[in-house]
Amino acid sequence: MLINYPTLTEKKRNFGLLAIFILSLTVKVAIFFLATDPVIFNKYPYFAEQITKGFDIGERILDLSPAYLYITILFFKICGPNWEALALLQILIGSLNCIVIYFIGSRIFGAVTGLLAAAMLMLYGNMTLVELTLEPETFVLFFNSLTLLALIEAGNESAPAYRSWKWFLSGALIGLAIITKPNALLIIPGVSLWILLCVKTWENRFKAIVFLLLGAFLLIAPVTIRNTIQFHDFVLVTADSGKVFFHGNGPGATGIERADLTHQGFIEEGHTEPDYAHVLFRETARAISKAPLKPSECAYFWFLYTIKHIQADPRSALFLEWKKFCLFWNNYEVHDMDSTYKNYTRIREWPLLPFGIISALSILGMGISLNRFRQAFLLYWMVLIYLFSVLVFFTASRYRIPAVPFLCLFAAYFLVYLFHIGKQKEVKKAACWLMSIPLLLVWTYLPLHGEIERFDRWQQASRIHYSLGGKALFANGQYQKAVPELEKVVSIDPNFAPAYNYLGKAYAILGELDKAQNCFSKVIALAPTIDEGYLNMGLLLELKGESSKAISYLEKALSLNPNNTKTKTHIANLRALAR
Repeated sequence: MLINYPTLTEKKRNFGLLAIFILSLTVKVAIFFLATDPVIFNKYPYFAEQITKGFDIGERILDLSPAYLYITILFFKICGPNWEALALLQILIGSLNCIVIYFIGSRIFGAVTGLLAAAMLMLYGNMTLVELTLEPETFVLFFNSLTLLALIEAGNESAPAYRSWKWFLSGALIGLAIITKPNALLIIPGVSLWILLCVKTWENRFKAIVFLLLGAFLLIAPVTIRNTIQFHDFVLVTADSGKVFFHGNGPGATGIERADLTHQGFIEEGHTEPDYAHVLFRETARAISKAPLKPSECAYFWFLYTIKHIQADPRSALFLEWKKFCLFWNNYEVHDMDSTYKNYTRIREWPLLPFGIISALSILGMGISLNRFRQAFLLYWMVLIYLFSVLVFFTASRYRIPAVPFLCLFAAYFLVYLFHIGKQKEVKKAACWLMSIPLLLVWTYLPLHGEIERFDRWQQASRIHYSLGGKALFANGQYQKAVPELEKVVSIDPNFAPAYNYLGKAYAILGELDKAQNCFSKVIALAPTIDEGYLNMGLLLELKGESSKAISYLEKALSLNPNNTKTKTHIANLRALAR
């Protein structure tokens, strides 16, 4: 049965949009000031400042979103390196995205659905947390939404004179999305199929696809050319896909927890450059292969390495994919950044819209939207892209969040549909749909519940008590306060070697040398291939006056890390005293 959905007068629409924009800014600013700490993860600001000062960052540029990096550089040149101002810009963009989602929804499902979807997106508090990470996701969402709006306009048969330019603009926006996050490449095949379904003549279909591809090519080509000239390597946008594929599917990946290299965290802590894991993965690929691999070859190395791991146990790999599928729809937000996770724990008690409700309602909305499949095809495709990305790569919240605006549109459509069948007094049908809501909520809340609880405890230990607690307190010289935080970490995770390392250093500074020695022994047992435990044990034994034992530990540390000048200096001093 065809339902006559309500429309809004222009005055009501404009008032609703203004209210959504103001409320969105209000909610986001409130979260910014009341629920967030200063930015800890500073990859893009760090490298933007380096480039602004004229430094060559080498291969690290291939780890970064080109569009977002250049946006950050431009912002810093205009406003200076003001991180908080950049965060406020991003929540402004996020508020504008609510308006764009309204226009998409109004053209596909009607004005009321568009307005409701914008309101749902506004109330999804986790979106603001991701916008405040100073990562590319804010602009990914914005460019994706603008792309869909431009495509809907380009496909409008009532304005043929301007259609070629609209297809070109749509392609340029796709290009912007791609150089912000390369998985937006998957938009192109879906849009091409949509053009075949919706554009009437083969001549117009051909023109639409050509202009679309031309627009995308002109945005992507400068980045690819830069990479080819600078590194003599064909890298379309970035060269980190193999690394992320390993994180999501390598040894130890669980769908919630990612796979990392052995003692990756320990090694990263020895470097001041943010997100040093990218460098570590390339160095490891070159060391294992014993070849001077180019960046694209390093990425390919990790693809092959991970595929071999998958082939060794295909049943486990298949089960892992099922878990990722469940986690894509699950209410739990898998945050892989310390400060974002801490902020997430704060807003969980706020009266905001959790992902589980959006997820459950959107599944129902996708079901009832099948009768409008052609009109809603692009929305389905965008959800499919990010579901596919999670299945192939990793289930972190920031990887699935680009699907959320389109899930909100489906969820809003379901609510409007439910209201109207109720208004039409179709009691049985309304009752069936109402009964389906709690079933879907069970699906979005209960699967993997025990595993998620265990992971959340580990997140508490590693991110709050360690990174933002004991480690930060130690760095600020608050050793007495650092100790209980670090003890909480090892009580939750007895195999967390970096926590024992800082705990040992704190005990040593506080004069509790025996406790410190026990901690460093634990570090050596847990991380025998890392020099840090041996170095600190040697320094402690030197402090205790046990010079011969100290030298043996320091020599072991030097064998593991021959470039550590601190180790060399202490060995030389001890040997000089021994003479």
